[in-house]
Amino acid sequence: MNTETFEHIVCQSGAGRPASIRFFGRITEESAGRFSEAFDFLENIVRPSLIRVLINSEGGSVLHGMTVYAAIQNASVPTECVIEGMAASMGSVIWAAGDKSFMRDYGILMIHNPFLPDENDGEQSDLVKAFTAQIETIYRKRFGLSREKVRAIMDGAAGQDGTFFDAAAAVKAGIIPESHVLRTSKQLRDKVRADLSGITDAAAIQAVMNRITPPEEENHPSDEKTTILNTKLNHRSMNEEKTLSPEYSAVVASLGMQEKNEVKDVLSRISELTGVEARLAEANKALSDAKTVIAGKDATIGNLQKDLDNVTARLQVYEQKEAEAKASAIQNFLQKAVDEGKIEADAVPGWKEMAATNFQLVQDTIGSIPAREKISEQIATDPDNAKAAADALKSAGQKMAEQVEAVVGKDFAFKKLQ
Repeated sequence: MNTETFEHIVCQSGAGRPASIRFFGRITEESAGRFSEAFDFLENIVRPSLIRVLINSEGGSVLHGMTVYAAIQNASVPTECVIEGMAASMGSVIWAAGDKSFMRDYGILMIHNPFLPDENDGEQSDLVKAFTAQIETIYRKRFGLSREKVRAIMDGAAGQDGTFFDAAAAVKAGIIPESHVLRTSKQLRDKVRADLSGITDAAAIQAVMNRITPPEEENHPSDEKTTILNTKLNHRSMNEEKTLSPEYSAVVASLGMQEKNEVKDVLSRISELTGVEARLAEANKALSDAKTVIAGKDATIGNLQKDLDNVTARLQVYEQKEAEAKASAIQNFLQKAVDEGKIEADAVPGWKEMAATNFQLVQDTIGSIPAREKISEQIATDPDNAKAAADALKSAGQKMAEQVEAVVGKDFAFKKLQ
C-alpha cells in the first residue's frame, strides 16, 4: 500500500519528508472516516517530517468534525493546517487543530456557533451548549484571544450568523500573524474575487474555491528545510499552552477522567456513555416489565394464599367436629357397656384412652363380652353349674349337722310337749 491508495493524500512523500493531505467538502461521517484513515496511514506508516492539511470545507457535522480535529491535534508528528479556499463552521475548527494555522491571501474563514439541524429557535440543548463551550475553548487557545472577543466573533454582528474573515481581516483580528498569510499572484486573487462576487452561500463559495488551484510553487507554506514550524513566531499553539479551561476540566472530571487525557479520549468516552445511556434505558424498561410481571405473580400468590387459608380454616372446623363426634360415640359406647355390665364404671377412663387410639379394637373387644343377663342365664342353664350348686348346698348342710352333733350329741332329740 502507498500514498496513492488514499485520495486525500495529494503529495507523494516518504519518511522524513513533508506530506500533504487534503480535506475538501462537507464534513460527514463518511468524509471524516476516509480522512482519518489516510491521516493515520501518513502518521504511523509513512512517518513524514511534517503533515500539511489543506482545507476547503463549508463545515458539517460537529461530532465527526471533532474526530478529525482530535486526529490532527494529537498527531505524533508536526502539523500545519492551510485554508486553500474556505474554512467555515466546523471546517474552521479543523483548521485550528494544527500546530500552526495558515491561509491563502484569497482564503475565507467563517466562525460561528454550532447548532443542531432540527433545533428550534428556543433554548439551546445541553449538547449544543457543551459543543459551544468546547469550540470556544479551541478558538481561544489557538488564536490567543480573550474569551469575550472569541464569544463576540462566534455570535457575530446583530442579525448575522457568526463572522466572516478574509486574510487581511483575520490578521487584523489577531487570529493569525501576517507571516501566516500565504501570498499568491494578483491575477489569481482578482479571479477569486470576481468569481465570488455576490455569492453568500457557504456551499457555493466552497464550490468556487474547489476550482481554484494555486501554482505548484505556491502550494506549500514551507519546504522541508525552512518549514514555518521551525521559525520563532509569537503565536501560541494548542500544545504549548497546557492550561485547560474550567469548562473543559469540569467536563473531564464529570466523565471520571484526568486532565492529561487527550481530546479524542474524551470524545470517545462521551460516545461510549451515549451508548451506555441507550442500553440503560432498555435495561430500565426490561426491569419495569419484570416488576409488572412480578407484581402480577405476587397478586396470584396472594390469592392462592388466601384460598389456602380458607381451606385450612374449613378443614380445622371439620376435624374439630369429627373429633367431637368420635368422642361422643366413644362415650356413648362405653356407657352402654357399663349399663350392660360388660365393664365396670371405674374402668371407663382406661377404655376411653384406648378407644381414642383405636376405637375399632375397643368396639370389637367389648362387643365380644356378653351382657350381665346373658351371663346369669348361661350359668343357670349350664348342667355343670347346677350340679356344682347342688353339691355346694349339700356340703353346706353336712357341715352344719356335724357342728350341731358336736354340741348336743349324735342321738340328741327334742322332747315332745305334753
